[in-house]
Amino acid sequence: MFAIPGLVGLLLFIYLRPQEIYESLSGVTFAMAASAVFLGVAIDWRLSASRPRLSPLLALGGLLFGWALLTAVIRAPDKLTFLVAISSVAVVMFVVISQGVQSFRALELVAALMLAIALVLSVVGIDQGLSPTVCIIRNGSGEVGLGNVITDGRACTSVEDCERDSPDPELEYFCDHTGPLGTSAIGGRVRYRGIMQDPNELAWVLSLAVPIAFTFFERKRSLTRLLLAIATTVLVTTCVVMTKSRSGQLTLLAVAGAYLIRRFRWRGVLAGLMVAVPLLAYGGRSGAEADSSSTERLECWQVGIEMWKKAPLVGVGYGNFGEYHFLTAHNSFILTLAEIGPLGLVLWTSVLYVAIKILVRALRDFSEVPGAQVAASWAMALLAGMIGTVVSAFFLSIAYHALLWVYLGFVGAYYAAVRRHAPGWRVSFGWRDLLLVSSFDFSVIVAIYLYIKVKGV
Repeated sequence: MFAIPGLVGLLLFIYLRPQEIYESLSGVTFAMAASAVFLGVAIDWRLSASRPRLSPLLALGGLLFGWALLTAVIRAPDKLTFLVAISSVAVVMFVVISQGVQSFRALELVAALMLAIALVLSVVGIDQGLSPTVCIIRNGSGEVGLGNVITDGRACTSVEDCERDSPDPELEYFCDHTGPLGTSAIGGRVRYRGIMQDPNELAWVLSLAVPIAFTFFERKRSLTRLLLAIATTVLVTTCVVMTKSRSGQLTLLAVAGAYLIRRFRWRGVLAGLMVAVPLLAYGGRSGAEADSSSTERLECWQVGIEMWKKAPLVGVGYGNFGEYHFLTAHNSFILTLAEIGPLGLVLWTSVLYVAIKILVRALRDFSEVPGAQVAASWAMALLAGMIGTVVSAFFLSIAYHALLWVYLGFVGAYYAAVRRHAPGWRVSFGWRDLLLVSSFDFSVIVAIYLYIKVKGV
């Protein structure tokens, strides 16, 4: 359990970004935070509190990042150092969680932290969305939302309001909502900061908290936990609506739907409809802005397929999509195909497949076993999150996103916890699985290609 304190600090570092908010913490780096976790893991191994546990998830993840970096060596060797640094965040988070959390007690402690973080992010987002729009000064690089926002306090309805009455004509402005912890909205869409500056990614991450709250109530049916589950659902749903993220709506519906239908059958359908109504009525963008976003997304998919056609074996290189197009792929399947080729796509999809297979197998094997309810409960919670994550992957470029690999790390930790109690329980990845994944990938790419053609892009 010595790994847990360091892991708590690392998750706060990644999600809440206190080092960007408080000057006293500005000297804390990712390497420093990660080192504390590695030290704790080493002590746990030395005391036999845990031990290295290999899994097909860990092996496939290693192969994926190894292949991705190899494509970078081939296609963009000048960016290799930068890409290694970026990849290391995802890899380290995946490894330390999957190897540092190896019991259900530890898993529940870290899950409680993740739920608390999601509630904080939801409150920040809601407060931000309810605040009046004010004139916000862009920083020197012309970017917005990096670091704590600087506002001169003037109310506005457009950028023109800020520029017209500006005390300094050299300053550049944008007009939007501001929130706690130095945050600001973008285009009226609430967001956080750091790796959750994108409102779509904030909505995705928040959605994963809902089944955690449900599972805590299921584990102990008390009034306090019921109120926590209700509060989580209300706060997360409200914040997702305020992100105006259509992919976030679908993710939340998929997560809540998978959990509620599996657990409560027809009552779960009714509860899911209660969540769906406000999302579908008020969430997302509409009109010309929504149409423009959809067109841009289709164009990105088309560009990604063209990239792959020009480099059919290894793709254009890991991290190189932006060198060929001004927007990201807006689809993780297209992104991996374009950047790291068919092998990279199959490896990435195989990671998701194995994570889902672990959880489905656990549900099948432990749901009816006396004393194994904890395994079945957390399998369902994580499976609901994985289903939502796959939905997000169809609309977001999250293949190498650190927060995806945090979640996959939790699945790896779950696998380790189950095997600690049932050493003979294993989930494998064989040729039949590989064929299934490859067929799925082929079908997805063909379906996307045909959809693009039907839309006339």
